[in-house]
Amino acid sequence: MAHKSVGRKTRPVCVNIHEWKGVFVRVISFFLFTILLVIPCSAGELRVTLTGDDSDITFFGAVYRWDVDGLPKKANGQPFIIDTKAKIDAPYADAQATRESPGLWVFENLPAGTYDLVLVKGARHLRLEGFRYAPVLDFDPFLPPDAKVLRDVEEDGVVKEKEFDGESYDYVDEQIRNAPAYENKVVPYYIGGSYRKGQEKPKLIRALVMLLRDEVTSYEGDMAGAATLRFEIWEFNDKTGTYVKNRKTQVMHRVILTRDEVRQWYWLWDPALGDIAVPKSGTKTVEYAIPDPQTNPEIKGLRPYADKAGQEQFRKRP
Repeated sequence: MAHKSVGRKTRPVCVNIHEWKGVFVRVISFFLFTILLVIPCSAGELRVTLTGDDSDITFFGAVYRWDVDGLPKKANGQPFIIDTKAKIDAPYADAQATRESPGLWVFENLPAGTYDLVLVKGARHLRLEGFRYAPVLDFDPFLPPDAKVLRDVEEDGVVKEKEFDGESYDYVDEQIRNAPAYENKVVPYYIGGSYRKGQEKPKLIRALVMLLRDEVTSYEGDMAGAATLRFEIWEFNDKTGTYVKNRKTQVMHRVILTRDEVRQWYWLWDPALGDIAVPKSGTKTVEYAIPDPQTNPEIKGLRPYADKAGQEQFRKRP
C-alpha cells in the first residue's frame, strides 16, 4: 500500500511591530537631531540703549504681532489671539529684555522678524508702545509708523516735490471721530497714507484708532466702574475720489479696566518703538530717549484726563 508523504508545514515568520516602531522612532529622532546641529538657529540679539531714567521700568518687552503677510502671529508661528483680560501694566510680549546695566537692555535669542517694543513704568502710570500700519486685507503691504498723508506737487507737468495732503487727512480724521460705535470716544492718534510718485492723493490711508467707553458698561456686574478700551488699525480706500472705510480692521488691543485707571494712565504710541527688524543672526542696536509725556505732546495716545493734552484728545471735529 502506497503511502502519501505529507510535507511539513512552514510556520510563518512573525514580525514584532512594536520593536520596528521603536527602531523607526529612534532613527527619525537621530535624523532630526542631526539637522538641528547642522542648521543654525534663526535668532538674533536686540540691544536697546535708553537715555533718561530707566531705573523704574517695570516691564520692557518685544511683540511680534504680525507675520510678513499681515496675519496675526506670534514669534513662534502660533496665531496671535487678543487677550481681553490683559492688564495695562502687564502687556503680552514674545520676549522680555534684561537690564544688563543702567541704560542698556538686551533681548537675547530673539527669533528673526519685525517687532514693536513696549515699555512700562508702573509707578508713573506710563506705557510707551511702538506700532506700524498693518494691512487690513491679507497680503497688502505694511506702511511704516512714520508714514504721512502726502501728494505730489506738479509744475508744468513736472513733479517738483511732495507735500502734506491736509484735505485728505482732515476728511479721514473727521470720519473717524464721528464714526458710530459702542464706545463713546473714538480718536485717531496717527494717520498715514501710501505714497507713489505722480499720485494726486494717497490710494489708501490707515489710522491708529482708540475706541474708549468710559460711561456705564454691561460689565459692571463683573467689575465696578468698568471701562472698555480698544486700539485698532483702520483703513480707508480711495473710491472714485472719496475715502471709504474698509469694514475689516486690525485689532491690536482690547482691554477692560476701571474708569479710574483710564483717567490716570498714559498709554502713548511712539513710532520710534515700532517696526524694529531683528536679523536671523548677529546684533541689532536701537537707541531710544525715554520722553517726558507732559512735555512731549507730539507723542500721541491716551493721556490722563487732568493732563492739558488729555483734555484736548477727545475733541470732535465740527
